[in-house]
Amino acid sequence: MEFRKRLLLFIVIAGSLSVLLVGVRWLFFNVIKSGDMLDGLVEFRAAVVSDMESGMDDGIYYVKNVKKSDVHNINKYIDSAYGSVDTYRIIIESGEYLAIQLNYELSDNYFAVRKYIEGTPIPAENSRAEQIYDAIAGFIKRNISDDMSVYDKELAAHDYIIRNCVYGYPDNEDDAYTAYGALVLGESVCDGYAEAFFLIMSCLDINCDIVVGSTDEGLHAWNQVEIDSEWYNVDLTWDDSLPDMGDYIKHTYVNISDELLAQTHDWERQFYRVCSYDNYNYYKKSFFMYDSIEEYEDRIGIQFGNHKLIEAAVRTDESTFDLSFLYNYGNISSINYVVEDLGQYKVIVVYLNLH
Repeated sequence: MEFRKRLLLFIVIAGSLSVLLVGVRWLFFNVIKSGDMLDGLVEFRAAVVSDMESGMDDGIYYVKNVKKSDVHNINKYIDSAYGSVDTYRIIIESGEYLAIQLNYELSDNYFAVRKYIEGTPIPAENSRAEQIYDAIAGFIKRNISDDMSVYDKELAAHDYIIRNCVYGYPDNEDDAYTAYGALVLGESVCDGYAEAFFLIMSCLDINCDIVVGSTDEGLHAWNQVEIDSEWYNVDLTWDDSLPDMGDYIKHTYVNISDELLAQTHDWERQFYRVCSYDNYNYYKKSFFMYDSIEEYEDRIGIQFGNHKLIEAAVRTDESTFDLSFLYNYGNISSINYVVEDLGQYKVIVVYLNLH
């Protein structure tokens, strides 16, 4: 009889524990759902990038509608100038969600920006971060003032990076993919241009992202920047002429919409901002946008002076142009020009050789 009582008590206790555990699991899951549950890759990516850029070196994320294969390929879509995912582990796998633990490796970029914004000392082992910091702080001191608009600051950073960096590979080819290559060594590929621009924008408290996509030439990186609550695409690499033209700086890809950029670029749009405005398009903002080639010929003279480059956006179906009329403005020994087709308009960039 005593044995049966003990057995019955054991069954009751075990059943109670089972109910309790189910209840705890239900409560735990619903607490996650109401607060920290992320839905899909887009939210997961945004949370990870945000945490990394705030200096966290690890994190646990509860994510639904994400496959294990997405986790295994995490660094393909987690792109941050401040670091990368070093290790990952799936700690809970249910039919409804994954709990994913990530550890990050913070880059020199993070420490350089934190020093500029907060005055935080850079760790001794991150000596390159000091050089990146010096380059950014020097640029801002020489070129930026408090009375400048966000657009003017953006344009100054765009021109500075292009003027001081050439597209190519330094002795250590890995540096070509970094802001260190662009800002310190003065030589990088698209990743370096995009990182350098991102870091300067961050130090100026201007919202900016790095976009990873592709063009006909292969994988590519550029930026998106926020001005007056509107987001725009900016591609410094494609504004830096090849071969390098030094002070000849064009602005074809300054603040253009997704529609215009899609003529030449491709990217996973669901991971990035929607860029649909043209208020800060360089040519619209500079009044260098014309409705016909005739208007272009009538008004392009306002850009002349001692400029070595003149550029404008023209709404036209023509693809070749007779620009010999430019010699009428005098002091010109020769003219070279390129035409870039962005669908809604063509950008005519004229390189002038002056006497």
